[in-house]
Amino acid sequence: MKRLLQSVTGTVGNWAHNERWTPAMFAAPTSTGQVAELVARAAASGERVKAVGGGHSFTAAAATTGTQLTLDAMTDVVAVDGAARRVTVQAGIRLHELNDRLTAMGLALPNLGDIDRQSIAGAIATATHGTGRALGNLATNVVGMTLVDGRGAVVRCSSEDHPDVLAVARVGIGAVGVVTEVTLQCVPAFNLHARETIEPIDDVLANFDRASG
Repeated sequence: MKRLLQSVTGTVGNWAHNERWTPAMFAAPTSTGQVAELVARAAASGERVKAVGGGHSFTAAAATTGTQLTLDAMTDVVAVDGAARRVTVQAGIRLHELNDRLTAMGLALPNLGDIDRQSIAGAIATATHGTGRALGNLATNVVGMTLVDGRGAVVRCSSEDHPDVLAVARVGIGAVGVVTEVTLQCVPAFNLHARETIEPIDDVLANFDRASG
């Protein structure tokens, strides 16, 4: 445990530099078991643990004066179900790395935002969205999840097992627990074709439903 915990000197912050905070300790676990150990220890001693992803939120959602837990060392692909097009990854993997891994498998996520520096856990926890009114945000592609609750217990949930927990934890902003693994429903890999035009505002409004779909 002592090797996992490190003292922090100075402040840390988010990517926009509009939020700064000073954690008491810093931890970078590599497995769900280590996360559970850290949280259980903190719960027993009345300490706080706050997970952080890529720090891409404008808010202070990841700020803490307790133990800052980063999942940067948890970036592995855990399992692949090629027939169902489902991929389970550790929660710290960044979206750009995930995209590269999925492309190599002939898979993709159906929708993404214009920034790919976030961790998958942070992106789903904050309801990161892409484009298209008919397409859901990243969290809608989550069909399974492993998390560590506030007592240090490991909880595995899916659309079949504890679906109520999955529904809440998808966009949990860290309130349900520390997400350590995510199972994503993917689609076959594809290329996007962009077409940009200048049109009169009346035409845009008249065809808005079709264009925004």
